[in-house]
Amino acid sequence: MARKGGNGRPKLLVIGLDGVSHEMLAGGAGRPSLLPGLRDAFAGQARPMTVSIPEISAVSWSSFMTGAQPGAHGIYGFVDLVPGTYQYRFPDFRDLKVPPFFVELGASGRRSVIINLPATYPARPIPGVLISGFVALELERAVFPPRYLPLLRQAGYQVDVDAGKGKERKAEFLADLHCALRVRKQVADMLWEREEWDVFMFTVTGTDRLQHFLYDAYADAGHEFHGEFAAFFREVDEAAVDFLRRARDIGAEAVALSDHGFGPIRREIYLNQVLKRQGFLDFDPGGARGLPGISGRSRAFALDPSRLYVHLQGRYPRGAVAAADHEKVCRDLQAFFAGYRVDGQPVVERVWRAEELYHGGQMAAAPDLVLLSRPGFDLKGGMEKDGETGTSHFTGMHRQDNAFLACSRPSRLPERPTIFDVKGLMTGLLAISPCSSADRGSGPGRG
Repeated sequence: MARKGGNGRPKLLVIGLDGVSHEMLAGGAGRPSLLPGLRDAFAGQARPMTVSIPEISAVSWSSFMTGAQPGAHGIYGFVDLVPGTYQYRFPDFRDLKVPPFFVELGASGRRSVIINLPATYPARPIPGVLISGFVALELERAVFPPRYLPLLRQAGYQVDVDAGKGKERKAEFLADLHCALRVRKQVADMLWEREEWDVFMFTVTGTDRLQHFLYDAYADAGHEFHGEFAAFFREVDEAAVDFLRRARDIGAEAVALSDHGFGPIRREIYLNQVLKRQGFLDFDPGGARGLPGISGRSRAFALDPSRLYVHLQGRYPRGAVAAADHEKVCRDLQAFFAGYRVDGQPVVERVWRAEELYHGGQMAAAPDLVLLSRPGFDLKGGMEKDGETGTSHFTGMHRQDNAFLACSRPSRLPERPTIFDVKGLMTGLLAISPCSSADRGSGPGRG
């Protein structure tokens, strides 16, 4: 049995399932739950949850761990530009401007074990253990304290699978997902027993990887890999239920959540090609490829997955838009994308201005506009693409409106939860007396 964290303090288990939709957990639309054990452990009281915009892991998990939105925590996407240039950079854990919950807890003497949480690379010293999740480039820099590195190497621990196999070597890809999950669970079991902790978080990212490449296998019972898709979710379900049972045995509270939902792709939309076709974006003939070749005639460009930036004078080396014209360009972009259609179907659910979504000390880095697509239309930068739309090896896409949230005290769930509410929920659960039974549901593991 895990050590109790000291002084009879309340303990919290957090299970993160990257990209798992509420429908996959709860079942519905003629499909059974893919995670029946997890669903039943929370007495079927998980709620749909909306997440960050854009609905990508780097932004949503950063919002989860801080309780803040990008205007405060500073993470707007997987990729940004080096200020004053057209060179890409990849924000990481050092760019997070708001302390995550496990750092704040550490300041009051509480210890956390955080396993495979995205957007936490490179690992920093925390009171407890941190094993960084996606995107972690080197295992050596993904582990704190470093004394656990030899053990992880010996176990064959992988931060992520080789997603390239999902394109054409799907059987091998599936085998790798199972292997990575099995090893991660073994490492987590060891840390559960060895470490004193107040918060224990176990995150599965293979659920996201699987859906990107094989969402069509989920939807089609006749698909070659339909059974294998369900089998991976069964393994995830078994791991989650095992942790929930152990949490029950030591009187710990529990939270389970996803960082975004998922759905099928109808078309990929390449925003920079759309902007180019509409005269917002232009490149110098014979210049550098991609954004470094942008011309001074350009009024706007896009960064993955759905962020639009006005090409302002003073902000970018060849910026063409005067500050006085910024508002007009934003209105023109809003008007165009509000009416943009593909095959007669509207693509964009809403065009957001930065100030409608974000606030805080990091607004200088915010995009000017962010697009929220309608289900089925996957927005991408597409700088190197030839056309405005297309399809690829991906069959599933993120959704902002169908993540899930569950907890051991369902009466504490907000009626319409968002990813920004979860930190407060966890803080409240950690303040509960371990002996209290008030407002506890039948879960976890109490059904």
